[in-house]
Amino acid sequence: MREVQKSEGTVSDDALRRVAAKTLDDFRLSGMYGEIRRGDRAETSLGHVLDGATGPVSLDPAHWAGVANSETPTVLGFGPLYRGVARSYSYPGTAGRVSIGVAGEIAPLKTSLDSVQRSLIQLGLAGLGLALVGGYWLATRTLRPIATLTDQAARMAALATPERPRRLAIANSEDELGRLAATFNQLLERIEASTSQVRAFVADAAHEMKTPVAIVRTESELALADRPSVEELRQALGAIASESERLSQLVSDLTLLAEGQALEQPLERRLVDLVELIQDVVASLRPLAATRGVTVTANLADSAEYRGDERLLRRAATNLLENAIKFSPPQTGIQVCVSRNPNAFALDFVDEAETLNAEERSRVFDRFYRTPAARSGGVSGSGLGLAIVRWAVTLHGGSVDVEPQAPRGNRFRVLLPHAGAPN
Repeated sequence: MREVQKSEGTVSDDALRRVAAKTLDDFRLSGMYGEIRRGDRAETSLGHVLDGATGPVSLDPAHWAGVANSETPTVLGFGPLYRGVARSYSYPGTAGRVSIGVAGEIAPLKTSLDSVQRSLIQLGLAGLGLALVGGYWLATRTLRPIATLTDQAARMAALATPERPRRLAIANSEDELGRLAATFNQLLERIEASTSQVRAFVADAAHEMKTPVAIVRTESELALADRPSVEELRQALGAIASESERLSQLVSDLTLLAEGQALEQPLERRLVDLVELIQDVVASLRPLAATRGVTVTANLADSAEYRGDERLLRRAATNLLENAIKFSPPQTGIQVCVSRNPNAFALDFVDEAETLNAEERSRVFDRFYRTPAARSGGVSGSGLGLAIVRWAVTLHGGSVDVEPQAPRGNRFRVLLPHAGAPN
């Protein structure tokens, strides 16, 4: 509302009409309604419907009375096509209140909104269609490598005995599926290696057990044939007892090594004094050394406390010392030492046997491997003793190797890391 000229009396209706006409002219829009009224109940109209307005756009006296008595704007509704607002003001020097109401046709706006709504629906449907098509294409492209890997795995599973190792073909080793295929190939390699190891283990075990079983069977058949003498029976029973003992030892070694085929081998770690353990082993094998004319000397540290599986450590030490005794010539000596290095405990078994060459040193810890000297010299054994040593030491996180000595002999050294030492 523009400022109304004031006099000492009240503002005249003509002045208000001029102000109303100017105000309505300022609000002129296409199809707009505007009206100004005066009075406490807005009973006097000062401005009328604008020229060019269309439709039934007017307020009845009851609505105007409500506008005049309200201090807040009132929203006007004229059916579905018009919307507006009205408000009442009180000016000094004006008789009664002055109320003004304006409204506009919303049909163009509604048309625009309907058009926008239709456009949004069309765009939404088009976007949904594109999303479905793109999603199907993307899913197909993404799942195609998985389907390829599945087909390859199915063909591999269908081959019970493949002629050669098979692997998944990796199209892209940098993405997630490529890394998954590479991991799967590593798993296949481990499975094939484990399978080959088991087959070799069974084949070697069968080969080693075949000889004592055949001897036992032959001696039994000879003892039962005709009427053997007492001496012949004694010889047959002695051979059977000897081979049975060898077979029993072989089965014991195989059973112990079979534990190493498990994925996890629990260790019964307890506090073990390696010095006392070696003393017990040396004492138990001195009679065997004496029968072969071999002297065993122990050079031990003051104390070597270690947390480990006493059963396996004792078996490893026994096998190493027994191996040294069996291959040492008569009238020679064996040195057994226990020392503490900066990072590990060291157990050394030094003999004066025939020095192992490079190939023999690389294979001496393999299962069922026996050096040519052992096979030709008639030394009994299954070829499992040193394999058990390596397995038991590796299980403790340690290592075992053999070094040649001058002028002859070999040093078998076991290193047990201090991680197993008590705190």
